[in-house]
Amino acid sequence: MPTNVRPARGARHREPTLGARWPLLLALAVLTGACSLLADSALSDKPSEGGAGAPGSTSTGGCAPDCPADACCGGACVDLSQDPAHCGACGNACGAGESCCDGECTSVLNDPSNCGACGAACLNTLCVGGHCSSECVFGFDNCDGNIVTNGCEVDLTSDPERCGGCSLRCPSGAFCDAGECACAPLLLDCDGLSDTGCETDGASNPAHCGACGVTCGPNMECQAGACGCQAGYADCNMAPDDGCEASLGTTESCRACGDACSDGMACDLVGGCACTNGLLDCDGLPGCESIVTDPATCGACGVQCPADTPRCDGTACVVTCAPGLTACGLSCVDTQTSPRHCGACGVVAGPHQHCEAGALACDADFADCDPSAPGCESNLARDPQHCGACGTVCKPGAACVAGVCACGGFTPHDCGADCRACCSDADCSDGDGCTTDVCEAGGTACRSTGCAAGEQCCSLVACRQCCTSADCSGDEICSGGACLPPCGSGLVACDGACVSLSSVEHCGACGNACLSGRECRDGACTPPRVVMATAGAPMPRQMAAAAWIGDALFVWGGRTASRDVNDGALYDPARDAWSPLGTAGAPSARVLAGAAWTGSRVLVWGGGAFGSTAGLATGAAYDPAVGTWRAMSTTSAPAARRSPIAVWTGTRLLIWGGAAGGAPVGGGALYDPVADAWSPVSSVGAAPARDGVAWAWSGAELYLFGGRAGDSTTGDGYAYNPTTDAWRALPSAGAPSPRADAFAVWMGSRLLVWGGVDKDDRDLGDGAIYDPAAGTWAAVDDRDAPSRRSRSERRTGWTAWTGTRALIAGGRSDSMSRKDGKLYDPAAGWGASLAVANKQHSYGVGIWTGTELILWSGFDGFSLLADGERFRP
Repeated sequence: MPTNVRPARGARHREPTLGARWPLLLALAVLTGACSLLADSALSDKPSEGGAGAPGSTSTGGCAPDCPADACCGGACVDLSQDPAHCGACGNACGAGESCCDGECTSVLNDPSNCGACGAACLNTLCVGGHCSSECVFGFDNCDGNIVTNGCEVDLTSDPERCGGCSLRCPSGAFCDAGECACAPLLLDCDGLSDTGCETDGASNPAHCGACGVTCGPNMECQAGACGCQAGYADCNMAPDDGCEASLGTTESCRACGDACSDGMACDLVGGCACTNGLLDCDGLPGCESIVTDPATCGACGVQCPADTPRCDGTACVVTCAPGLTACGLSCVDTQTSPRHCGACGVVAGPHQHCEAGALACDADFADCDPSAPGCESNLARDPQHCGACGTVCKPGAACVAGVCACGGFTPHDCGADCRACCSDADCSDGDGCTTDVCEAGGTACRSTGCAAGEQCCSLVACRQCCTSADCSGDEICSGGACLPPCGSGLVACDGACVSLSSVEHCGACGNACLSGRECRDGACTPPRVVMATAGAPMPRQMAAAAWIGDALFVWGGRTASRDVNDGALYDPARDAWSPLGTAGAPSARVLAGAAWTGSRVLVWGGGAFGSTAGLATGAAYDPAVGTWRAMSTTSAPAARRSPIAVWTGTRLLIWGGAAGGAPVGGGALYDPVADAWSPVSSVGAAPARDGVAWAWSGAELYLFGGRAGDSTTGDGYAYNPTTDAWRALPSAGAPSPRADAFAVWMGSRLLVWGGVDKDDRDLGDGAIYDPAAGTWAAVDDRDAPSRRSRSERRTGWTAWTGTRALIAGGRSDSMSRKDGKLYDPAAGWGASLAVANKQHSYGVGIWTGTELILWSGFDGFSLLADGERFRP
């Protein structure tokens, strides 16, 4: 797995006043902890109150009636949860230096759950001397550098964004298991590319069956991650190189290996071996030795022809043979079909031969390649010296499979002159980013070497000096894969360097870059909204395709003031600078195309001409590294459409919905950029075609809700899983009322649906949250909610998930475009109103980057804008 690591997105800001107050709070915590220790120590030296009762006594004498029986110790009612002389039970006294916390004796000097005082928990940090230290407990790390407010906030054992280390991100489709990136069961990462993630289905892929590079042999298929024989084949020689080399249904292997038919028998796959036409088994021994035309067994065993009717025609004893039959001895035979008298009496068919139209002919898949041998001795289906035809020899390392030469299981790669274990190093990739994979000279085998001396493998992603601080010596800490000495005063470790959290690159938290146009003030980037540069920007336009590509905004196509265009540009918010896109191989000019970023390419598909309602079914992939386009296959592509939903699933581009001819289009397809191939999205239980549907991508499923069905709105919800290619309906109980043009935001683990319009086109101001884990909806508290409004796809209305809050902004209310918005906190509800934009940007670009909302061009009223703005919540 390659190490394309990006900075953490949505990093939390430190509260502005906390930095100034921290020294005072620390001093108070020290004093409080010390006083608590002195008080606990003093209490622990006192005898039990109550006088007459001995220690441990549970006598109720002197205790009030309402005192629990087990809390009356020595005649006094005590609090067993905090009394050091009776901690958890009467007479259970804590030792010197211990406190009674929640009924258990503990040393508040080193207990991270009760550090300095009972209930004073450290946030995944160690407790040293009664104070929370900056050293994380094993398995956790301080990735945002904000040890004061949230301690060691990241669980390195389970967080796929920081698996085994703050900068170690698992590829798409992988999860974090005990600090190591791992693909879900039977999913594999065999191409070593982070943008395709766990792209291979090891349950059914015969080239990577159960593990990368495990190739199923000839006549085999991958079944649940294990190679097995295809129907009608078996592995009888137990040699994996030629796979399942034996064809069942033959006399050599009828229904299984070794199930050979005896002489005179033929194979029936269902019934097994049986006598061939014209033969009988009359002696009870293996094989069919008797002939039905023999006067001794005429038509059946034990039927002997008498002297007056000495000949047998196979069914009855006769005086003379009937017309069409030839007398061969006392047998009346059809020389056109008889295997013992083919064309003439005494001409016998050899092995794998039969009589056809009075001439000897070879059985299917057999040929007489050696005239000196009897019968048809060569199996054209599996003989590598006569594969498919006499004299057709397979190249070295290949096997003959169903009459075609194919590379064998031990030599799966066709290198031209022969089949080998590998042709190049690329054939040896095992998906492990910590190994160097080499094809041995001559292609005889693959060899993998691990990390260099002094390095170790971190989450199968890359070789690093360290994965966690436990790998470092002394008081060093692991940051960015390197061991660092403790940072100086006012500095924290961020990605391998000691930095100040008051810098614009790390404002309040590691990696929280303010970008151009802002400064870091009191741990927060300010101002929230900045204007984008216009120098080098593309011509103002509407209905352009756009995507965030990790460090830049991609804008392409759309309609300028006079024409449809097929050009565009990249905008870098860190430098506030534009750069033009390459045009070589670009798709035709269009509006309302869909765009998605794979991690290395932008995939642009669909759209149509501005002056038409028709859609297009073409697209291309743009490589920003070299500035070139490559056309996408149109074979099996989805039907033409405008404004399709386009999301990158981690391994495929998912296209769904859209419109064409003025009507909504249903269905969709998945595009594999590695294979340049489309596959259809399942229609079983799929959401119907609809206009104004609210949608969100969870990282695993596409969620759809509401929309217009004819003249009415719907309240139906659906979820599509591209990994399993399966749809499911969302429950209707508690779901939002029927609506179209609603806002939808995936909030990390739940789906928020809010606003929209009803069937009478009236704006709505309510919504609900769907929890897929519980399978239930819950209403959203409407206190301080935004004004009633709707979102119009590709026109107005912007959404985002900041990592802690959902942003609902823009949209339309009473047919007027809005520029304000609000943040919704799942724990605290709606926040204060936000002035998100200065201008409307109707039909413009609106893209969330992970830290800010970029709005560019589009209309402000009736004017096409040439500028843009960036808003940071």
